Amino acid sequence: MIENSRIALHRLFALSLLVSATGCSMSKLAVSTQADVMQQASPVIEHQTDYEFARVAIPGTLMQVEGLLRVAPEDERLLLLGTRGFASYAYGFVEDEMERAELGGDLEQADAARARARGLYLKAKGLGMKLLAGAAEGLAEAAARDPDQLKRFVTAEFTDPEAAPALFWTGYAWGSAINVSRDDVALVADLSLARALVERSVELDEKYYNAAGHVFLGVADASRGESIGGNPERGRQHFERALALTGRRAMIVQLNFAQFYATQTQNRDLFVALLKEVLETPVPADSPLALPNTVARRRAERLMAQVDTLFLPPPEDAAPAAPEEPAGAPTPPAGEPAPGDSTPVVPEGPEPKQPPPAKSPPVKPPPAKAPAAAGQG
Repeated sequence: MIENSRIALHRLFALSLLVSATGCSMSKLAVSTQADVMQQASPVIEHQTDYEFARVAIPGTLMQVEGLLRVAPEDERLLLLGTRGFASYAYGFVEDEMERAELGGDLEQADAARARARGLYLKAKGLGMKLLAGAAEGLAEAAARDPDQLKRFVTAEFTDPEAAPALFWTGYAWGSAINVSRDDVALVADLSLARALVERSVELDEKYYNAAGHVFLGVADASRGESIGGNPERGRQHFERALALTGRRAMIVQLNFAQFYATQTQNRDLFVALLKEVLETPVPADSPLALPNTVARRRAERLMAQVDTLFLPPPEDAAPAAPEEPAGAPTPPAGEPAPGDSTPVVPEGPEPKQPPPAKSPPVKPPPAKAPAAAGQG
């Protein structure tokens, strides 16, 4: 009887393990199926022309991706969806809020939005690094050394064009986090590492996502002058390549070309022409460019409104310089006016004596002001 009870307990334990394993497998199967559906359906959001609708709808999708990653943390489709989704939302919506607050003088709100954008970019970067590390063991160690080591690593490990999306979005999220964290010296020092990932993405597939890799590299080169390590002319080449690859249909290229290269080189005519192109090109309906071009148009409107503050006045607006004397012009004799000079000539002679100035009563200095309290202007 005792033996029979023992056998029954063993069978019950085995059954519970089987049920547990089956339940776990069923959960992962459900997640896998849902991840596949989300991957196929995700592009539909970019067909939206209603900016506010997209702004409200996207966070729910991102929360769902995070939830599924709790069940299947290594799922490559979910990791890529999260990397791309969080980075795109930060740029298209949170940075938009930040820029509007800055332009309106609400620095507190701008700082809050900047902190949100940074957090989203870093979350995207973390998911992207996990995705890349799953495909190539040793990535974290290579990134911890130096940019040259990372370049050699990604060149050797990522040879399939299908790796371009993961490389691009991870590098883009990393670089964008740096862009909104200029006061974080440690993070800013990582820019060359982020660039190495995007450069490899471009080498594998330069057309990916409307030549976005070229746009990223153009911004990285053109946003700084040569004296501090930038290369605006190389940046221009990246922007022009992106324009050629997209047939000038992706307005985000023109927007960044104007915002970074034209302002850095003080090319006002190019700036205005590029932004006019963004503003005057109709947003295509039911197209993957609908939402990106809508985002570009919103930013272009703000930039165009700032044109007079972003550029020095043209030379013709400056006060005219006095005409120079022609070479070899005769010097008029002493006591005679120069040609064109209407100032009356005072004959030479002893200067008349001037009466001594009247003495004025002593002036008492004003009372000294107390120093302004902290926070007062």
